[in-house]
Amino acid sequence: MYFEEFVSAGSLTTETAEELAVVAGRYSSRLTITSDGRSVHAPVLPVCWDVLRVQAGSLIAVTAEAGRCPPVDEDERALRDFVTSFQQLTARRE
Repeated sequence: MYFEEFVSAGSLTTETAEELAVVAGRYSSRLTITSDGRSVHAPVLPVCWDVLRVQAGSLIAVTAEAGRCPPVDEDERALRDFVTSFQQLTARRE
């Protein structure tokens, strides 16, 4: 399992959540996003992004696990791609 914590550059929106689900869909790794005491799996982010209450300055934690191509390499790549995309997409929205 890989884990990264960071501060969100901006708010999460419906559009951002949809774009992030596309990024997550590139990998077999299970990506989980946590903020404000709540967690959401990346594939369902577009329908429940609002429960995370992500605003600029929110602390975000993302985990990646159970990838299959090979597991350690894929989890690391998936986490890096997702976190980078999250930061770039939320920064664009502010």
